[in-house]
Amino acid sequence: MDRLRAALAVRDAGGVTAAADRLGLTQPAVSRLVSVLEVELGFAVFARERRRLVLTDRGRIYLAEAEASLGGLQRLAVLGRELRLGGRGIVRTAAVSVIAHGVLPRAVAALLRSEPDAAVEISEVERDEQVQGLLAARYDLGLLALPLGASGLQVDVLADAEAVCFLPEGHRLAKRRALTPADLAGERFIAHQAGKLMRQRVDDAFAQLGLERRVVTTTNSTALAAALVAAGVGLAIAHGLPRASLPAGVVTRPFKPRLGFGYAAATRTEERRGELVEALLRHVRDAMAEEDAGAVGPARPSLAARSAGKDGP
Repeated sequence: MDRLRAALAVRDAGGVTAAADRLGLTQPAVSRLVSVLEVELGFAVFARERRRLVLTDRGRIYLAEAEASLGGLQRLAVLGRELRLGGRGIVRTAAVSVIAHGVLPRAVAALLRSEPDAAVEISEVERDEQVQGLLAARYDLGLLALPLGASGLQVDVLADAEAVCFLPEGHRLAKRRALTPADLAGERFIAHQAGKLMRQRVDDAFAQLGLERRVVTTTNSTALAAALVAAGVGLAIAHGLPRASLPAGVVTRPFKPRLGFGYAAATRTEERRGELVEALLRHVRDAMAEEDAGAVGPARPSLAARSAGKDGP
């Protein structure tokens, strides 16, 4: 276990020095653990290139599987502790910002009313990191935006939604029923970071009219974007938030052309969903069904195991 943790730390930290700091060990100790692991395996996990350690192909495959195995062992330890203390178990849940700050708190509250001995661990995590965490068995349930391009996951579509524009309620454009790129020309924007799907789609909508946004701040958190709008930093176009989660003084308006997308629940295909995961997922669906149209979006019947590639906007 120590050897695996050392190798994973070197991989994630990018070197022995940083890995040693993470683990609270000396550099020679980390190097020795990795060397022993490589001797036991009979192949090199890392190769040295220009004074840097890089994963070999076999090392990459091995450590990915090792990470999943360690995650499973850690989950068993946590589960054992919960059961020993009289609980029913724990659901490790990852959610994108709009769900974490929207329907998830109500769903968790409903779960704990019906299952008072259960426990829920919540992490606010972006989509790509969720996928990695699910495949590595760090999370039991992911709540994220479509599309997904990963295999090995069972994907249930939860809701359809569309992007909205966040703006101060006293802004001159707040009187409009919907906003277009032409309406928003010249405004200061809080945008998603470069390379993110929402950023690409919004930029494309402006570019098609020969317009370019004036981006002054970037963040991938919808909740933070809304807070920045409330602070007067600029406007934002992002996934909608429930009205109750909007900061004081911030309103939303539909953005045209419509930028549609979906929300989904994801679990590992190789692992049967536990009772608590299924129960939490039911409460998430119920909370989404109750949500006002235009916030998270109208819920649709679950489409279990639907191909993620077909679910994208």
